[in-house]
Amino acid sequence: MDFLTALHLAILLGLSILISNYLLNLKVFRFPKITQIFTPPPLLSVLIPARNEEFRLSPCLDTLGTNDYPNFEILVLNDHSQDGTGRLIDRHALGDPRIRHLTGQDLPPGWTGKAWACHQLAQAARGDLLLFLDADTRLSDTALSSTVNLALQQKADLLSLWPEQETQTWSEMLVIPFVHLFILLYLPHWITGNHRDLGAANGQFMLFRKDAYQKIGGHASVRGHMVEDIALGRRVRQLGLRLLNLDGFGPRGSEALVRCRMYTRLGEVWEGFTKNLYPSFDGRWFAFLFFQFLQVLIFLTPFLLLVTGHGSPLVGLEIGIILCLRLSLAHRFRQKYLGALLHPLGQLLVLAIAINSFVQTLRHRLPWKGRHYAHT
Repeated sequence: MDFLTALHLAILLGLSILISNYLLNLKVFRFPKITQIFTPPPLLSVLIPARNEEFRLSPCLDTLGTNDYPNFEILVLNDHSQDGTGRLIDRHALGDPRIRHLTGQDLPPGWTGKAWACHQLAQAARGDLLLFLDADTRLSDTALSSTVNLALQQKADLLSLWPEQETQTWSEMLVIPFVHLFILLYLPHWITGNHRDLGAANGQFMLFRKDAYQKIGGHASVRGHMVEDIALGRRVRQLGLRLLNLDGFGPRGSEALVRCRMYTRLGEVWEGFTKNLYPSFDGRWFAFLFFQFLQVLIFLTPFLLLVTGHGSPLVGLEIGIILCLRLSLAHRFRQKYLGALLHPLGQLLVLAIAINSFVQTLRHRLPWKGRHYAHT
């Protein structure tokens, strides 16, 4: 067997495994039907850390204000913002008595800013359920009632939704869809049990039972982690608690329960994924490098063979499978089809950001929200 034949077999085998995992994940990722409405409704604490979110926070608070859930409070922590975030929170609080404005304390050594902000929010919360939201999320009118009733119905200790990701600029369209690609192709959500490395969660929407949050040690248990949501999901799985990762499209998929535009330009995309890509591997550099190797082998090599004149029927088959998979993901999660068709450009950009994430970690200069961190 020559080298090119072995290479094609490896690519096709990798694609077969990833597609099988993707199909199995779709069965457990879809938001199930709600069969029970719980009364009386428990008090829900909606917890939002906000640092320089003047232009993102208002839509989040507006959509919370119109939610049909009858028993919730909203706590927003202003984490030393240098813009008009504090004034914006005060304006919303004047019109909605459910909103409480918290002022963030100074960041202690060994903590990341978001973990510290969420820790303070949890300490001030009064609810039996804790919902951590990012400031750039927007909710449908039924989002709170749907997720609370489902979490109670499923006896979930942590229910995390993966929102509809909105993209407008080229960099967003090329990179943001890789969030769903990574979480659904590489991580087997369909496997149950307390396997720590199979845990994950999305910090844009994390709904905890308060006693479960306390049992895992809350954000204090991941105080120095740059990707605290993934780390919390792993803690939940490690301790044998019930973790649900679901898409944010609701019981019938007709209307997104949660929507989010993570970033608005290339600089934000670059910084945000730099913060996440290497730290997600908990400092396990070999696993990180092997993952990048798999991406190059499976999702980039067929295109490289084509442009270097090594095209063959197998190359055409591989590229066809990759593009069909990307288009399937785009259709399922309402992403732009053009981003899927430009897959090799997106893959190259993601790899470049991954290299930068590795380098900045080695330099102890991981950037986020105007701060630099020396740890993961």
